[in-house]
Amino acid sequence: MTTFYEERRLDRKNEREEDRRDRLAEAEAARIRDEARAEQRRKDEEARQEEERRLRAERKREKARRKAERKKTRAELLAKLGTEGDTIGALVVMACGIAPAMFFQLRALNGENLPGVISLCLAVMLEAGAWVATVSGERAKKEGRPVGRFRVVMWACASFAAVVNYSHAPESSGGWLAWVLAAASYAGVFFWEVRGWGRGRHGTKSTRTKAQRREDRRRRRHDRTRRRRFPTVYSRYTDILTAHPFGTIDTEEAWRAAWRDEHGAEIATTARVVARRGHADRALAAAHGVGVETLAVEQLLTDLFPPDGGDDGPGARRSSGGPNGGPGRGGRTAKTLGRKGKQAIGRVTGRTAPKVPDKPLDAAHIAQVEALADILGGAAYLSVKNVRQAIGGGNYRYAMRLRDHVKAERKNAR
Repeated sequence: MTTFYEERRLDRKNEREEDRRDRLAEAEAARIRDEARAEQRRKDEEARQEEERRLRAERKREKARRKAERKKTRAELLAKLGTEGDTIGALVVMACGIAPAMFFQLRALNGENLPGVISLCLAVMLEAGAWVATVSGERAKKEGRPVGRFRVVMWACASFAAVVNYSHAPESSGGWLAWVLAAASYAGVFFWEVRGWGRGRHGTKSTRTKAQRREDRRRRRHDRTRRRRFPTVYSRYTDILTAHPFGTIDTEEAWRAAWRDEHGAEIATTARVVARRGHADRALAAAHGVGVETLAVEQLLTDLFPPDGGDDGPGARRSSGGPNGGPGRGGRTAKTLGRKGKQAIGRVTGRTAPKVPDKPLDAAHIAQVEALADILGGAAYLSVKNVRQAIGGGNYRYAMRLRDHVKAERKNAR
């Protein structure tokens, strides 16, 4: 018996212990659940606050963006108003001109016992006709189309409305009111035209400077003068420009080609000019008692041996009194020209001068002429004149030999 009750007591004790542990476990589980719920609520609250902060920041950014856009829009509007001040002024003046013109047109039409609607339609037709042509002309300007037809219609409609206002104006001392009402019909289109004077060809503000506009006027005046002064050359000039694709030939080059085609010479040179030059040379030679050939020799010597002296010392100053050998004072004679002058005169007159050994070509001079050829774009552009300038003067034959030497070297190198 004793054993039975002790075992039962131990079982109850174990059951109570198990119950206690179960309650502890449940309490722990409940605590963990409460902590988890509290943590979740804390996270949810943080997320909600973060979302609110994000939304506030986004609303703030959106507000700042809209404010910046409004500020930009206002600035653009003010800038446009600043650049379109002429348009605003024209519109104000146009409205002030249309209102009285419409009123007195309605009054004149109503005086003819027309129905009110008919009078209104006719008055609008008279005033609006000019504005249809004005708007159409403005669009044509923007699209680069001719506007002459639109302007004719615009002024014709405005003139018709002005005649109506003038003829039906109320009586006034001196008739000034009739002129004012007629001017009111013209005011709108006139001031719109004034607005267009300050703008470019396509209705935009002109970007050309005053100097550019002056240059354009001078160019047009020059072109008109050419057309009047040289009609045959100008006709050939237009043929050349028309025959070539647009923009592929320079206008001045076309003019030079047209002049050569018509006169066979360079610009400003004609057969009549050449004949006058010959006559002037003969008259000058006759005045000094020398032949024309002497004048040609003088010009040749001046071209070949300018006053830089060359390699024979400073050249003599040319006389202002006439050609060499003539009666002019201070003339340069063959004696003062040195060896080169005597040789040149000998070549012209048929006499031969004693031969002089050729001076060897200087290597430094050859290098200078080769550099000059590179600058000019090839040895073909070398001349005795620019060779002498490159080496600082010198004998004419020496410069010619230098030029020929460099040309031969370049030709052999190819």
